[in-house]
Amino acid sequence: MNSKGLSTVKLGLCRAAAAMTLIFASTTLVAPVGAQTRGPDVQGIEAIVNDAVISVYDVDQRLNLILASVNAQITPEQRRGLRQQALQNLIDEKLQLQEAAEYDLVISNEEADETIAMIGQQYNMNPPQFAAHLARTGASVEALRQQIKAELAWSRLVRGRFRQQIEVSDEEVQTVMKRMTETTGQNEYQVSEITLLVDTPEQEAEVRQRAEQIIAQLRQGVPFNIMARQFSEAPTAAVGGDLGWVPQGQLPTEVETALESLPQRSVSEPIRTANGFSIIQLRDRRKILTPDASDEQLTLHQLLFDRQAGETVDAATARLRQTLSGLKTCEDIPSGNSPFGAKASNRVGTLQFGELPPPAQTALANVAAGQTSAPLESEEGWRVLVVCDRKMPETKMPTAEAVSEQLSQQKLALMARRYLRDLRRDGIIDLR
Repeated sequence: MNSKGLSTVKLGLCRAAAAMTLIFASTTLVAPVGAQTRGPDVQGIEAIVNDAVISVYDVDQRLNLILASVNAQITPEQRRGLRQQALQNLIDEKLQLQEAAEYDLVISNEEADETIAMIGQQYNMNPPQFAAHLARTGASVEALRQQIKAELAWSRLVRGRFRQQIEVSDEEVQTVMKRMTETTGQNEYQVSEITLLVDTPEQEAEVRQRAEQIIAQLRQGVPFNIMARQFSEAPTAAVGGDLGWVPQGQLPTEVETALESLPQRSVSEPIRTANGFSIIQLRDRRKILTPDASDEQLTLHQLLFDRQAGETVDAATARLRQTLSGLKTCEDIPSGNSPFGAKASNRVGTLQFGELPPPAQTALANVAAGQTSAPLESEEGWRVLVVCDRKMPETKMPTAEAVSEQLSQQKLALMARRYLRDLRRDGIIDLR
């Protein structure tokens, strides 16, 4: 199914991946700048949330998780802002866990540890290695475990309480599908968002300043999805702020105005909207229900050749073209470990052109099926990509069922946001 043109607000509720809020910007095994390595301060209290204590140590641990993900130089002012956000995250999590407990919904250590193991696997670390990595950053497995428990419990609570209440009418579905048909050929944007709410006029300056601090971090190279997970107050925070592909006309006017002039893969200035400030990352733009070069599907095979002493790219190109001159289709590649004298050979599979690394995109831009790319330099030697097949996928209108599911997810996200706001309003929160 091709859902191109459909606004895909991905909540990630009820999925273990939604709990993966700590995604390191690198796997450098050093403590981040500003990390706190002192032992537990059980006497220091930062806040009390409905009789549940958040200690100074708890906040330091969460801050160290954030600093580990930032992996960049930060100013003392930025550090204070990060620490304040760490405290707010912990307050929200206490409220969420307390509410989940009212419904006897408790996440076990074993289940949380399964998610921690998955995170470690992303960086080729087993659980002991990942625990040691956290310790080097001044954080701990327990701090991450508590964060994961809160996210899993909250996502299940929201879905369990509200999923059956959500109704999507046929009229709503048809309205969306009609709009998509009418906007065929118009722009749609692949965007991520960070939303900072402004609840009272007095918060305006403070929230704008926080937005500018976040943008400064993003422009220093901190991944957008990490900052969105930690700071965004939108439901999409659970998936790194990912809004997916959004058709023109579906975003607030202020946001769309900013998108019109925003270069791809860049971040906006703070955008004032009705609810607060938005920070937008434009990842890509294309035309609705219209074939796009980035969607072309390439089936690839990879060959790895040794680099000869002092060999230039031009010399390697000439040599390997001669070596592979008899290659017309991927079926011509002999089985075994060293076809055509390559030291490695493997089928890459089918990928979208836009998913390929930039060097591979450049090398494959004009390579037809059955042809080979120019050699790509790597530490292991020269890599040559063989195009087994390439075709443009057919663009189809998404099914009514797919549209209905997306509308349901959007409504569920709105309910989750209102639910947490009510908990904040009704809770007794004592900041020390």
